[in-house]
Amino acid sequence: MTHDDNGADWSVEFDSVDTQPIDLSALGLLTVQVSPSRLPAPSLVGVIGIDGHQGTGKSTIAQGVARALNATYERPFGGERGMLLAEADHAGDPDAVLRIGSSALTAAIRRSGARRPLVLDRSWMTVGSLLNDEDFYGRWEVWIPTILCWADLPTTLDRLGQRDEFAKSTSWHQHYIDRYRRMAEDRGCVIVDTSQATDAEAIDEAVRAAQRLLKWSAPESMQPRSMPL
Repeated sequence: MTHDDNGADWSVEFDSVDTQPIDLSALGLLTVQVSPSRLPAPSLVGVIGIDGHQGTGKSTIAQGVARALNATYERPFGGERGMLLAEADHAGDPDAVLRIGSSALTAAIRRSGARRPLVLDRSWMTVGSLLNDEDFYGRWEVWIPTILCWADLPTTLDRLGQRDEFAKSTSWHQHYIDRYRRMAEDRGCVIVDTSQATDAEAIDEAVRAAQRLLKWSAPESMQPRSMPL
């Protein structure tokens, strides 16, 4: 049993849902090298992640990309798995964070069946943002080509304030803004800066990046139908 700073009990039942990662080979997906980044690893073809901190327009952009590509849209961390991930983070349990994060992503892929392309609204960066480099990079296996939606601190705080979501400290938001960007740079991911962009401009940029990633990583039979770049 663990406790938070106020003495409350956090008896987290991490196995209350299926939190075990499934065998990716069972999904019938090819694994390939998708990036010449400094930390190469196998990734899943036909699957794109759109990730980012709060206030970046991530969900709006992910939905826009899915519409443009006629793709399936999934929210891996919606519902119970998202709550379990937050509880594991609060409990300071990196093993549970990794297990639940992996399970959430693979379950979202499994739900989509054979339909491709697939756009995930949050990806591996969401999990990695909760851990340090040592706990995450050496142990994470579910690498998905991911586009980061990013906004600077003043823009983030302004947007969250308009949504009445400015509940955390400025330093908390700055930490995650920096953490997401550093992870994207570490793996050579596309970064869409939404600080000054309209929704339409950001979606257009993300669509072009998603098209390039899908064509780069997928065999011909899994590439999206031709769209102008």
